[in-house]
Amino acid sequence: MRRVIFDSDVLLDVLAQRQPFFAASAQALNRVTQPQVQGYVSGHAVTNIFYILRRQVGSETARELLSRLLQNLQIANVTDEVIRAALQSSMTDFEDAVTSEAASIAGIEIIVTRNTPDFTASVVPAMLPEEFLAMTLD
Repeated sequence: MRRVIFDSDVLLDVLAQRQPFFAASAQALNRVTQPQVQGYVSGHAVTNIFYILRRQVGSETARELLSRLLQNLQIANVTDEVIRAALQSSMTDFEDAVTSEAASIAGIEIIVTRNTPDFTASVVPAMLPEEFLAMTLD
């Protein structure tokens, strides 16, 4: 089974139906409904996604969207160890460093993001939704 974590940008593409990214991000996320893919989201990303969605669609709708999203995703824990490792990371974006470290500690193999340049120093490889789709079709 392939273990993959979705960065908040990809999840927001789906939840907020952001164009032109919606289609590829939604197709990539849909792969978690297949038995060979286990999907994750970092614990800190859930709060960030809620904050952004709440401003766009209101609190109640944001909660409903997140509840539906989490029916198919597990939470990658953000622990003391994750935060301390992210602080020591050579990655320049702290939020991305937290995602990378949470993925690494959880044994996740791939980060799906639209922001691959920020993950070049990540120990867990990052790829675009389109790349993930091509890989999972094999």
